[in-house]
Amino acid sequence: MNKVLTLKQFQDLALEMIALEPHVEVTSENFHMGDEDKGIEKVAEVYGFSRHAKPGYEIIFDWVAKGNLDGFLIDMFDFTIETYNKGDFCPTFKGAVVLDDYKEPFEGHEIAQKIMELIKPEQWTKWLIEYLPEPRMLVDMED
Repeated sequence: MNKVLTLKQFQDLALEMIALEPHVEVTSENFHMGDEDKGIEKVAEVYGFSRHAKPGYEIIFDWVAKGNLDGFLIDMFDFTIETYNKGDFCPTFKGAVVLDDYKEPFEGHEIAQKIMELIKPEQWTKWLIEYLPEPRMLVDMED
């Protein structure tokens, strides 16, 4: 049987969980300098996920970090990190059913929205910086 939480209990739990250091994994990187003549855009992206967990509960953020591509040196510390919907919605919450004021369960996308309203971006992105690659020089190998 699933655990049941009120919205207030869920909010308190989410704030407590987000303060815990998550398990973070980088799942892929995509770096290209591009070619304006051929219409190929510059790309610097890192994809991954972070799992904030407490026994019996998880909040999982799938994310993409997009790098600043001014010049040849990509400043990896000037990434814009945002949620990335691998599934139907992001972030996901596992471990309990959350009930609204009418005792009806919230849908997954509604829980995702509640998490994003409750938690400031810097509360979950601060853990990701150390997992992003160091600045690197991209050189076109064909030249």
